[in-house]
Amino acid sequence: MSTLHRPFLFSAMDKYVGLIINLATTAVVARLLTPDEIGVFVVGGAIVVLAETLRDFGTSAYIVQQRVLDRDAVRTAFTAMAILSLAIAGTLALLAGPIADFYADQRLVPVVRIAAMGVLLGSFAAPPVALLRRELAFGQLAIINTAGLLANLVASVVFIKLGAGYLSLAFASFAAALTVTLGAVLYHPKFWIFRPSFGHWREVFSFGGFSSATAVLNNFYQVLPQALLGRLAGFESAGLYSRAMTLCQLPDRAIVGAFQPVIFPAFAAEVRAGGDLKGAYLHALALLTAVQWPVLICMALLAEPIVAILLGSQWGTAAPVLRILAIAYMAMTPAPLTYPTLVALGKVKDTTTSSLITLPIGVAAILVAAPFGLMAVALSMLASWPLQVAVSMLFVQHRVGFGWRELLGALWKSVPVCISTGLVPAAVVIHAGFTADLPLTALVVACAGAGIGWLLGLRATHHPLHGELRQAIGLLRSRFTKKRLAAASSH
Repeated sequence: MSTLHRPFLFSAMDKYVGLIINLATTAVVARLLTPDEIGVFVVGGAIVVLAETLRDFGTSAYIVQQRVLDRDAVRTAFTAMAILSLAIAGTLALLAGPIADFYADQRLVPVVRIAAMGVLLGSFAAPPVALLRRELAFGQLAIINTAGLLANLVASVVFIKLGAGYLSLAFASFAAALTVTLGAVLYHPKFWIFRPSFGHWREVFSFGGFSSATAVLNNFYQVLPQALLGRLAGFESAGLYSRAMTLCQLPDRAIVGAFQPVIFPAFAAEVRAGGDLKGAYLHALALLTAVQWPVLICMALLAEPIVAILLGSQWGTAAPVLRILAIAYMAMTPAPLTYPTLVALGKVKDTTTSSLITLPIGVAAILVAAPFGLMAVALSMLASWPLQVAVSMLFVQHRVGFGWRELLGALWKSVPVCISTGLVPAAVVIHAGFTADLPLTALVVACAGAGIGWLLGLRATHHPLHGELRQAIGLLRSRFTKKRLAAASSH
């Protein structure tokens, strides 16, 4: 795992830049479109997410985790993905009308059909991206992802200003997919990838069956709240839930997401080298909890000003939803490690089995809650998310072989770090109340106090993340010094 730091730095830079761009996109679009207009895209996008999951068919993970990978295997993976993409895109185009009739809103027709074209593009981007991930080439991936996010931001604003309304988001999503595809092919111009082949079809379909089943089940569970709220409570409720969930997942996508793209290739490389994943898994879990728990606590405490600043006053109803989701999402911290760990160990079937045990219960909870509205759906996550993670960790514990005392040993230091982070924001909220009109001075004090409390907590507990941060700073300082010396010698 000694090769992890450099890829992690590139991945972290990618995610931090992505956070800024995503925040800008979210803030701009939320002020230019209504919750109803965004809700139309959210519901249409929820349907397409499932289609894109089927499209991938686990082939990206198959390419990354293979011990020995030859050209024919990559070509077979692309062929399977391309065939599925054509079938899925055609099906979406045909079903756009019936889907719109189900929701009694014909605005969904063009949204679904535009998204179907993006599904086709994805089959050309995924294999080169998977090869870059396998090679831990996260510098190139950072450039590709950033270009896609910028294309989405620019296209969103341009099409909204041109009067496209809710369709602006669909056009922007397609522009982002096109940009990522071009970037992936540019940075990994191996055109032999796109020559059809069925040489490894049994292997690809065996792996892809379990992998895609797991992905479909989990994505179905993620998009179900928006889909049901759109049908039972209207597109505005779907839009409000979606934006609250987007804010809730910002730490996961921007901070935890910096770990996740590196973890799977690194774990797979560790297994190929005959290493033991127990120490790596527990260490990664300690790092994740030390980051995500404190951020989510602060998000729950400061939900109203966060929503007001990032989304605007018309989204105030989303703040209580964000508070509940942030608290519930703390239980999901180990989730990013489950799939890469089990797949790296060659136990992809366990991911499907775990999902089949937990997700039906979560789906049932959402089905019961949805008729009662937005808050009821959010409250259902307080039960379903912890259950989902508990079962998946049982599977990981069985395969990796750690003891529960070892797990607690990896996690306990993150608890005081979380508490020390939330002390100042909690004091500010107790004094001012849960209000969107929090004075700027109070908000600055809350944020600065949270940051100082986090750093003090890491140092006081001698948390593993404290050592990782010092090592990362040292690496950056060393690289800067080398560049400065090289520049001086050239003169």
